[in-house]
Amino acid sequence: MDCRGSDLQHHWGLAGCWRVQVHWIVSLTIGVLVCGCKVGPDYCGPPSAPVGAYYPVANEGNEAGPSAPQKPEGEVLLRKPREDTGGETPSPDALAPELVSWWTSLNDPVLNELVVCAVRNNRDLRVAAERIFKARASRGTVVSSLFPQVDTDGSFTREKRASGGFLGGVARDWWAWGTRMTWEIDVFGRLRRLLEAADADVGEQQELYRDTLVLLIAETATAYAEARSHQEQMAIVAANINVQAKTVHLVRSRFDNEKADMLDVSQSEGSLKGVEAGYPATQILYRESINRLSVLLGSPPGAVDALMRQPRPIPHAPEYVATGIPADLLRRRPDIRAAERRVAAQTARIGAAVGELYPQFSLVGAFGLESQNFSTLWNANAITASVAPGMQWHILNFGRYRSNIWVQESMQRQYLWEYENTVLQAAEEVDNALVGFVQGKQRGKLLQESVDYYREAVRLSQIKYRAGNVDLQRVLDSQSSLLASQNQLLLNRMAVVRSFISLYRALGGGWQLPVEQVTPLPPVVAENQPEVVPAPLPGARP
Repeated sequence: MDCRGSDLQHHWGLAGCWRVQVHWIVSLTIGVLVCGCKVGPDYCGPPSAPVGAYYPVANEGNEAGPSAPQKPEGEVLLRKPREDTGGETPSPDALAPELVSWWTSLNDPVLNELVVCAVRNNRDLRVAAERIFKARASRGTVVSSLFPQVDTDGSFTREKRASGGFLGGVARDWWAWGTRMTWEIDVFGRLRRLLEAADADVGEQQELYRDTLVLLIAETATAYAEARSHQEQMAIVAANINVQAKTVHLVRSRFDNEKADMLDVSQSEGSLKGVEAGYPATQILYRESINRLSVLLGSPPGAVDALMRQPRPIPHAPEYVATGIPADLLRRRPDIRAAERRVAAQTARIGAAVGELYPQFSLVGAFGLESQNFSTLWNANAITASVAPGMQWHILNFGRYRSNIWVQESMQRQYLWEYENTVLQAAEEVDNALVGFVQGKQRGKLLQESVDYYREAVRLSQIKYRAGNVDLQRVLDSQSSLLASQNQLLLNRMAVVRSFISLYRALGGGWQLPVEQVTPLPPVVAENQPEVVPAPLPGARP
């Protein structure tokens, strides 16, 4: 339909022609949008996943073997959720006090400060936040396709045709200005399926942000615990160096009194140097741990040296942990929820691919002004307007669009298997961490007894050596055994803490941390470090 200015004045007035005649087209378009269908499969919620009814370790108890001491009556190492739901399965939120800020149960104020600073300044967390903003911006481009797209342009043209000579003739001007509107009418829901996929993509990036937060807190706690374990290792080595030095002094004294030979002196000196050699190796590991900690906090190496200079023991893991049931992982772990959102997005993309098989309807409209003189450009005679419904249908494409549907369906199945595999791996991580935590606690008790016995053996061997009842080798063996048992005990304590951290990371603890309520800690950042803007939240730009 096309209306010129002279017809407008004669029949309908200035703008009545196109407005009245397209009224039925607009009404029909709105009706189609309201009543239009959406082809393709509908997403019906999270897919079923193979999860057990309980964690195997929770029913096995905490036996450490036939020679292990039996646990006192009433003592448990695994604590199930509070039974205050009238016999119903507790929700994951029932474990909120233990999960939201699980690292605070280690009772280490320095660790609490480091976690806060890491959450505010970590670079990986900022990258994850930017991915959320990118996904939301991409969603905006999909939303815009549901609405009319309007363009405007203007032009001026002067043409001159030759008449009797190259420079002769009469010049002719042409002024034009107009707007053009195109609107794809989403009859079969192709664009709305793309919007569903974009919404699911945003949800996936939000869950990946939370998963990055969970991993960041766990890595920060692990790096901190390892640094403290290396400090304790250096203290153990220093104490053993002192013991070995006293033994060397005793042997040399006996050598001066002709009660020992040079072999004893060489053995004692060699043993001392061997223990001293362990100190630089431990310092290397300590430096690597605090450098890693500095990077996690978004600071250069050396930023946490002052904060870590005062030695502290390895954080002590509590005796009890809250686990819940495996089904809680489906609602609690961000990586599982991200995998579920990926399945939802791909399901919507199948619908968008199916929509390519159906006709695509559009509405094109134009309104403009055309005149040979600029002074008459705004007169009624210069008005032009048109409305043109359109339809496009891919009727001969040799299987191109059906093949695309098969591609999208295959990708959906891949994401579904990945979702189920993520659930299985999550249950595996929880059970492995529980085994390490439970058995590590029992092993620690046995190793502590071993250290006590070897410490007494060192004391008795030194007394007997002074009395001449045993040779030097018995003293050196007892000292070496004491150092080895102390190292084993220290490594086991670190393993228990690592299992505790891994457990709460596997349970998805920490993603609900109220990041907006924390503040950066100046003592943690180096003096020459530039001011850092806190990591943005998924909700809005900082």
